[in-house]
Amino acid sequence: MQHNEILKFFADFIQSELGIVYSDHNSFQLQNRLETIAKFLDLPSIEALYEKTKTGFSETAKQLLLDTATNNETSFFRDPKVFRAIETDILGNLAASLAPNEKLRVWSAASSTGQEALSLAMLSRELAAKSANPFSVDILATDISERVLKKAQEARYTQLEVQRGLPTTHLVKYFRKDEQDHWVASPQLTSLIEYKKLNLKSDFTFANKFHLILCRNVLIYQNVEDKIAILDRITANLAPNGYLILGSGESLLGLSSDYDQQISNGAIIYQKKGVRLQAA
Repeated sequence: MQHNEILKFFADFIQSELGIVYSDHNSFQLQNRLETIAKFLDLPSIEALYEKTKTGFSETAKQLLLDTATNNETSFFRDPKVFRAIETDILGNLAASLAPNEKLRVWSAASSTGQEALSLAMLSRELAAKSANPFSVDILATDISERVLKKAQEARYTQLEVQRGLPTTHLVKYFRKDEQDHWVASPQLTSLIEYKKLNLKSDFTFANKFHLILCRNVLIYQNVEDKIAILDRITANLAPNGYLILGSGESLLGLSSDYDQQISNGAIIYQKKGVRLQAA
């Protein structure tokens, strides 16, 4: 089989599993990632990897491919204007609408190594402590990659990782240093977060709907059909007054008519129609 045909074989598999599209313009990324997998499996080439997997993927090879196919770039409080919008408008409005003893439910979809979920936990704790409507929060963090979920569950970060977006006040308050000079998140935060493996292309549903969903930098890699399908499932799991936040380069234009687009602190946020964001 020709080299380009082998790349297409793997590209088709990744698209069927994750919806991520590899085309001619980014085939070099796929090739680099396949070479990494081949090396990990002690195989001499991508062609050898193909011969090993053409009749079916072992669980190890499949998970390696899914792990390396996804973009796991993340940082604490990534895109600060989004977190300002959550802090100044979204959480307060949602907290005021909760029933007695109801917890605020937040979902960090495609949560990568956990910085987004921990940022939401810190923000929620800080706001709840000074809110006129004190609230508790449950955060679900999901990802397709077992490797990044393992790191997220450890909640253990290097000095470089905590320097990317984490305020010093929060670092001192919510993290401690271990014997290897890594920073470990406090149970004050980790107790609020549940981690699960989830493929956003699967037919998922949750017993309780979420009030806030962050699904950032996922749709940008999908074709239109998969974008619509993922959004339909997300919308079905979002509470009637819920908010959806996408990545800065993503939009619902032409994909969904279930939301009102609003601007808060310079960030674009989406809310199910029929409920308007009140001015702060």
